[in-house]
Amino acid sequence: MESFLRVNSGTNLPSSSSNSFMTDNADSTSICPLITPSPPTNALVDPLPEPTETNYTISEELAEKLQKVQDKSPDAESISSASSSADPAVCSQLLNRRNSYLHIPDDEEAAAQCETSSTAGPIQLSFQNVPQDYFFVSWNWPLIRKISLYMFLSGLAAMVALVIAMIARLPKSCNPPTEWYQGNLLYEIFPASFYSSTHGMEGDLKGIALKSDYLMNLGVRGVRLNSIFRSPHYPKDFEKASSLTEIDPILGTLEDFKSLVKHLKSRNISLILDLPVSSFIQKHVAKKAITASNEVKNATMDPESDYLKLEDFDLVEDAIQFWALHGVDGFYLKGLEHHAEDYNTARLIRRWKKLLGTDKILIISENIVDATPKENLNIILNNVDLIDVKLNIEKGVSYVTKQIDSIQNSSLFTKPGMPWVQWSLGNVNSNRLANVLNYGNATLGATLLQMMLPGTPSVFYGDEIGLHEISDPEEDRKDIKHLHQLTMMPWRNEQSKVLPWIYGGNVNALYDQVEVVSKMTDLRGRSPSIYMNSVFKQGDNKANAEVKYAEKDFLVVQRWYPRRKAYVVASNLGSNKISADLSTLLYTGQVVVGPRADSTSETISFKEVNLWPGESVVIVLD
Repeated sequence: MESFLRVNSGTNLPSSSSNSFMTDNADSTSICPLITPSPPTNALVDPLPEPTETNYTISEELAEKLQKVQDKSPDAESISSASSSADPAVCSQLLNRRNSYLHIPDDEEAAAQCETSSTAGPIQLSFQNVPQDYFFVSWNWPLIRKISLYMFLSGLAAMVALVIAMIARLPKSCNPPTEWYQGNLLYEIFPASFYSSTHGMEGDLKGIALKSDYLMNLGVRGVRLNSIFRSPHYPKDFEKASSLTEIDPILGTLEDFKSLVKHLKSRNISLILDLPVSSFIQKHVAKKAITASNEVKNATMDPESDYLKLEDFDLVEDAIQFWALHGVDGFYLKGLEHHAEDYNTARLIRRWKKLLGTDKILIISENIVDATPKENLNIILNNVDLIDVKLNIEKGVSYVTKQIDSIQNSSLFTKPGMPWVQWSLGNVNSNRLANVLNYGNATLGATLLQMMLPGTPSVFYGDEIGLHEISDPEEDRKDIKHLHQLTMMPWRNEQSKVLPWIYGGNVNALYDQVEVVSKMTDLRGRSPSIYMNSVFKQGDNKANAEVKYAEKDFLVVQRWYPRRKAYVVASNLGSNKISADLSTLLYTGQVVVGPRADSTSETISFKEVNLWPGESVVIVLD
């Protein structure tokens, strides 16, 4: 190729309103150089010689014409050829006003026509002028920039406020959730001995309502009332209830009961009733039928209607539904351990739990679990919420250690859905704790140990102040000797004006212990290491408590929970002062709850731990 662009000045071009030019060689000077010429060159048969040097030849005439074109106005006409057979719009346009470019048609046919026309006619040049002003040029850009900036800052401020609000609403602690009866303090009351609203002979329901603030300050989450039902000589024969839906008139009326429920609910305290079901059920012959023959056994086991139609069971079910509608949140099934071996007992519990629903609870004694046949045990465990276990502190460290280990290694800790343990030190049928541990402030030490065990602690009224049994030497009152533990509750700065129903002389109370128990309740409620029943980790459910040390009368129990602080309680359950070296087991810690009301928080070294008889100390480990 001689050149890429060449002007043939010897050819007479047709006249037009604008200058035009023609190429000398169509194949070598086509204005579509990137499109294969027509006919195409077979490079394999007849390859074209490649130029050794690029040579551009532009005549002075073409340069003069181009200069004139640039000087013309934008309305100048394009150079055209009258003799060209190709459409000028198809061919490329060169050298507009702003820049020079080569436009290649996309259509191959048009490109071929352009190639053909280039041999017969001149190349068409088009020169256009770009508009000076577009529609957005006239916008108020300073105002737009300000508005955009304000919108950005507003959005940023809104996002920051949203993040702050989300952080503020986050819970302050990520403790594992529990139900109201799990891990919280329960408080058992014999209503006739608690408080009289009229300073009369016996306590009443209104008196309990008047002391609801005391219960709240103690940290009580659930109040359990012993039998409140009508009996022939209440309260002396309170266990011989004649009705499960009628309140004995000595305690008050149904309206008084509703008022009590309202007072407790307003302080986030639930109400539990003792239900003496043993007085309203009879033993069935199902056990005999089971051992008689398989046919009789199957006939007995299959239809639940055999026992649901009995009138006695209907009375219990009616009582459960009646009190549940009046605000009761749970029932302690009293006396059912005497019928634990019966086939129908487990199915009765299942029936009663179904009537209550999941938001209300059933409590049974550990004796029921021990006496229930294995084939019925799962029914019991799946339909009760708390199992009451009495901790026999008076039997010494060795017995208490075995008792704790046996409970924690039982089926109650095999999976998360099992009932929680309710630890109690005394109840309406047992001797007073202060009489069992008759030295120092042993009731406080035992209570602190109880509240450090996994599960739910239950305190019998008066144990928090070291209340003793009555001492009644009168011969004519021996008929109530079995009720001596039901001493009238004394109150600070109050003196009974009327002789109580079970008066036994002057009552001494350690009111300062209430503050320590309240402090322990608060610590327990804030620390999953203490209030949790167990730890479910990697598919295994294990109690989060361990007896670290048990020698003579000295007992040390450690509590922990994943990613939480660990605690220990050291207790002297004997009648002598004890010193022990625990440095091989524990390092240092901080005393959080001391053995006395005036105990202060201090660092303790386990090199030498000294405790007086009956004392317990709670320590958070470093």
